Amino acid sequence: QPGQAFQKAWTIKNSGTGDWDKSFELVRTSSNPVNESLGSPEHIPLAQDVKPGETIQIKVDLVAPKQDGQYTVFYELRDDTGMSVPNSQIWVTITVGNIPVSSSMGVNAQLLSAYTENSEFTVDFCMQLPDGRQWYPWNMLLLVNRQEYSPSGSRIDPVGATTANKCFSFSFPVSITSGTTYQLSIGKVELPPEVHQAENCAYAQTTLRASYPGLDFKCAGPGSWYTNLVLPSGMTKEQADQLILDAMSSSIYGPWILNGIAP
Repeated sequence: QPGQAFQKAWTIKNSGTGDWDKSFELVRTSSNPVNESLGSPEHIPLAQDVKPGETIQIKVDLVAPKQDGQYTVFYELRDDTGMSVPNSQIWVTITVGNIPVSSSMGVNAQLLSAYTENSEFTVDFCMQLPDGRQWYPWNMLLLVNRQEYSPSGSRIDPVGATTANKCFSFSFPVSITSGTTYQLSIGKVELPPEVHQAENCAYAQTTLRASYPGLDFKCAGPGSWYTNLVLPSGMTKEQADQLILDAMSSSIYGPWILNGIAP
């Protein structure tokens, strides 16, 4: 419920080779939206020593925001020098009230929040993606008062997230007054084709040769996606380029449409 106090508890295991003593602490590293930490303290010291193979329960008191939306706070364990303990990232996600969800091709998008700052309007949203790889949304548009705006900046939160549920912030070069309706359109999500490029290109070759008889190309090394393009009758080079890059990127097309009201 909006404004409700609650407690979150995690049980984490020391899977390393060294002890965690009481100088170790759970540190709040980020949140989405960035300006809402659910009242969480920044540092939570361990209450006891934890030897390799042992577990510890960590509790934190939190307060739900009063505005509808989905909120996530991220933490990681650090030692007394401030070094991160590998694979120690944990988080809490809560949903307050009813928030819009858009689904397409088995992928869900959910609006979190939005705000205007420094003459830019920023929209925060999360997507439930097929897996924990480096998916990213593209072909983004903000529609306000019959005007379309392309992004001026974006980020993923947290950086390097390896879960299937990923949260993003996209900023647009427009100020929106409170109470104004807006629509966020997400055109597609895809993987970076340069990661595992050889495997991605081989997959694209196999898939497209079967789907488009006469289309062929050779995979190239770093700096060039492919060479020796052969076009089937009726297909342009631009169409072939898009098909090949989509296949190499495992592109999933929406659109996902999220409607909101500026706070």
